[in-house]
Amino acid sequence: MFAAYAARINADDPLSGLELGERPEPEARPGWSVVTVKAASLNHHDLWSLRGVGLPAGKLPMILGCDAAGIDQDGNEVVLHSVIGQTGHGVGPDEPRSILTECYQGTFAERVAVPTWNLLPKPAGLSFEQAACLPTAWLTAYRMLFTNAGTKPGDTVLVQGAGGGVATALIVLGKAAGCACGRPAATRPSGPGHWSWARTRPSPPASGCRSGWTR
Repeated sequence: MFAAYAARINADDPLSGLELGERPEPEARPGWSVVTVKAASLNHHDLWSLRGVGLPAGKLPMILGCDAAGIDQDGNEVVLHSVIGQTGHGVGPDEPRSILTECYQGTFAERVAVPTWNLLPKPAGLSFEQAACLPTAWLTAYRMLFTNAGTKPGDTVLVQGAGGGVATALIVLGKAAGCACGRPAATRPSGPGHWSWARTRPSPPASGCRSGWTR
């Protein structure tokens, strides 16, 4: 099958290790499912993998890609959860947690195998492209807001770098939870009105698309 994969590790020139070509088909095993990938999204984690962060040379070649949406072998439209091993589903109960592309081949391919427990139904209102953008960024944002920070309705959330995937998710989730969400502005003059951009704009749709937003 065709795939984009890390063939070499180069911390100084990471893209030099990226290759496109044929890779072996994923093999289904007990408790795992093979998904035909319809859309996959790019994360900064993929660049770190090419630099060798979390991906030792002994694991190469490694297909890149943490997130995807596609169709499982039963014809269901699904979204992939990229964290493997945190529950023991599909792997040994003592296996350390990892993300796709660290120990297991990733989603930048025609097909990918993951534990069946990692498959979630794709929301009918989202395209495959939209759904593929959700898992890593939005789960990171959810954990930051509610697990680590304990954010509650009425809290004020200041989001740095509000143009990226995690930051967009923080704003949408924070506003949905009843928080006032803002981001620092990059222009002068300074003042309270210059960090209220996110708070005064309508929330983007649940897909994460920022239709109607202006800077």
